Amino acid sequence: VDPDLTPLGYEQRDFLADFLATASENREPEFGITHLYCSAMHRALLTTQPVAQKLGLQPEVWVDLHEKGGMFLREGDTVNGYNGRSREQILEEFPNYTLPESITSNGWYNPELGMEPETHSMYRAIKVALALRERSADSNEVIGLVSHAGFLDILLKAIFDQLPSRPLTMRYYHYNTSVTRIDYHGRRPVLHYMNRVDHLAPDKRSG
Repeated sequence: VDPDLTPLGYEQRDFLADFLATASENREPEFGITHLYCSAMHRALLTTQPVAQKLGLQPEVWVDLHEKGGMFLREGDTVNGYNGRSREQILEEFPNYTLPESITSNGWYNPELGMEPETHSMYRAIKVALALRERSADSNEVIGLVSHAGFLDILLKAIFDQLPSRPLTMRYYHYNTSVTRIDYHGRRPVLHYMNRVDHLAPDKRSG
């Protein structure tokens, strides 16, 4: 329900960290990330670790960045919901992460949701999109989000006013640890690129 990274995933996160932190010939200048947020899911927490270390940032967990569907597991004909890692469990493994008050000793996901409804995922994406837009108005912040392919798909749709939409009609695809860049001109979002994997050799890419 909340898996570790694969061996390839650990390699990918290190390549990502080096890419974001390093400026060299034929690469974009340093990204200049000032704030780093990640999902509360274990694989996102793990992916964020070397990125935060390389950039010298203290990561903050943003619960709404979790993957579509939430913390659920299909067991036979039943779909069960789970709470997610507790505050104590997260801080034991990631002591320098900042956690919101919504992550408690009981975890952070409402297990009564089971598999999160599509409309709820869209609601989260719209909340995140509105928060980013509000912060863009009077700020020069460069915000890094470590999230998940399914959620990033609907987040892009929320940012560009493409929600609500029917599931699976189209998808903004993301490889694992790919980079997507959106700039805000005032409150107007501009997509510079999506699903960039310069940091991964072809045999190191997965999705």
